[in-house]
Amino acid sequence: MTTLLAHIKIKPGKEAKWEAIMHDMVAQTFANEDGVVRYEYWKGQAVNAYYCLLSFTDKWAFYAHQMSDHHEGHDFADVLAGIELEYVGPVQGAGGDLAPTLDPPLPADASEAMRTAQARFPLAIPAWWSGRQ
Repeated sequence: MTTLLAHIKIKPGKEAKWEAIMHDMVAQTFANEDGVVRYEYWKGQAVNAYYCLLSFTDKWAFYAHQMSDHHEGHDFADVLAGIELEYVGPVQGAGGDLAPTLDPPLPADASEAMRTAQARFPLAIPAWWSGRQ
């Protein structure tokens, strides 16, 4: 499984456009993707701060999501002031029944899109997680 928390800052005045994009992204993701487990957007306390909790059956499903037509088809540059993707792992017995985040190697026959996604969104399991899965 692969789970992430996206820390998102939106440009001032772009909140309505951002939320419309997110509404479409969630609808398209659940309608067109098989490997999505959770895909939720939240407003934060800080002005123009948003969060997204994303969980996929594996990192290949996450990469397919990132490279999908419905993801690539939005003008994120117009609304985003910044975004940080943080890979997260559930605490055993307290992680909402999500499986651990894993980083399998890229298969030799991986498509160009998967190779691009691997380069853009590399997954690294922090050493301190070792033995805590």
